[in-house]
Amino acid sequence: MIKIENIESWNNLTKDFYVQDLEIESKEDLKIDGTGLIGLPVGIDIHVHFRQPGYEHKEDFVSGSIAALNGGVVKVLDMPNTDPITDSVKNIIIKKELAKKSQIDILVASAITNSNIDQLKEIDEVCDAYKVFMSESFGNLSINKENIEKALSILEEIESDKPVIFHAEDPDILNENKYKKSHLEQRPPEAEGEAVRQISIWSSIYPKLKFHVTHLSSYLALRVLRVTKRNNLTVDTCPRYIFFDEKSEIEEWKKKVNPPLRLEGDRIEIKDAFSTGEIEMISSDHSPHTIEEKKEKRLSGMPGVQELLPSVFSLVKRGEITWDRAIEAYHSFPSKLLNINNVSIEDGNIIIADLKEAIFIDKNWVKSKVKWSAFENLPLYANIKYVIKDGKIMLKR
Repeated sequence: MIKIENIESWNNLTKDFYVQDLEIESKEDLKIDGTGLIGLPVGIDIHVHFRQPGYEHKEDFVSGSIAALNGGVVKVLDMPNTDPITDSVKNIIIKKELAKKSQIDILVASAITNSNIDQLKEIDEVCDAYKVFMSESFGNLSINKENIEKALSILEEIESDKPVIFHAEDPDILNENKYKKSHLEQRPPEAEGEAVRQISIWSSIYPKLKFHVTHLSSYLALRVLRVTKRNNLTVDTCPRYIFFDEKSEIEEWKKKVNPPLRLEGDRIEIKDAFSTGEIEMISSDHSPHTIEEKKEKRLSGMPGVQELLPSVFSLVKRGEITWDRAIEAYHSFPSKLLNINNVSIEDGNIIIADLKEAIFIDKNWVKSKVKWSAFENLPLYANIKYVIKDGKIMLKR
C-alpha cells in the first residue's frame, strides 16, 4: 500500500483549503509526505512521434517514455510516420511489440492512405486511432479527398469507435504557396482554415465517427470552427502555439514546425480559445530531430512530451486557465477521445508535484535523445516529484 499524507487535491484548490490522505493499492509499501504538494491526474498525450522503427537516432520507445514520465505523462498515441509507415495490420503489430519495452502505455495510430483503404476493417481491430495527412508529408502518407471520403464511409459502416485525427492543411493552397520565401508564407492560415472547413463537412456527413483536428494554430481556423456544428468534432492545440509566435526570441532553427508558428494575434486567440475550452485538448506533437538535422536541413518539428504538463501547469500558475480546464485538456478529454479507462487517481494513477517550485529547462532536464527544447532558459511549473502508474511508482525525485 502506498499512503500519501497531507496532500492537497487539485479539485479543492478553488474551494476551502483542506488536506487529505490517499491510499493507493500497490505491491509497494511506502509512505509519502505530501505536505505542500499537490496531487493531480496523470497526463495523456494524444500526439507523439517516438520515431521507432526507422529513426531511432532521434528517439525510440524507451527514451520517449522516459521523457514522457519525467513530464508526468503515462499514456501516449504514437503517430504513423515511421519506417516502415504504420499503415497495415503487420506494421501496427510490429510497433506494438517494440513499444512493450517502454515504461508507459503506447497506443498506436494507423495512417489512412491511398493504398490501405481496403484493409481498414482488419486494421480497425488492432489500431487505437487513425491519422489523416491531408497534405504532402513523409513518404506515402498523404491521401486525396476522394479516398478520405471512401475511408470515412467504411469506418462508419463498421461502426468504428477509433478517432480519426487530421493534420489539417489544404494541399492545393500549400501548392499555390510553395515558392514563397518564408515557411509561414508557404503554409498560410488559409490552408488550415480550408482544411478545417472540409473536415467539418465530413463530420456532419459521418455523424457516428469521432473527428479530431490536431495542432490547431490559427485564428482563421478558429473562426471556421465557430460556425461549425461540432457534435462529433474536437480539436487540440500545442503549447508551442500558446507560448511562441514567429517573433519569439528563441533560436530560428528551433522554430520550424508544421503548421508554422504564426503571428502574435494568432497566438493570443489560440491561448484564449484554449482557456475557455473552445479548443478542448492539448497535445505535444513531440516530433524530435537532432540539433544537426534542425540546423543543417531545417526539418520541421520539435520535442515536447516532457514539457507538455509543465507548460499547462504554468498557465494555471499564471492565472490564465483554471485547474478544471487544465485537467480536462490533458487528461479527461483525451481519455474519452482514445477510449481509455482505469486511469484515474482512484485506479492508482497520480502525479505529485510542487507547484511553488519552478523548473528551468536545460539540456540536463531534457530526457529526449535530441537534448534540446524550445523552452530552454524559460521557467515552467511545477516540479514533478512522483509519478505513480497503476499503483507502481514510476518516477521519484
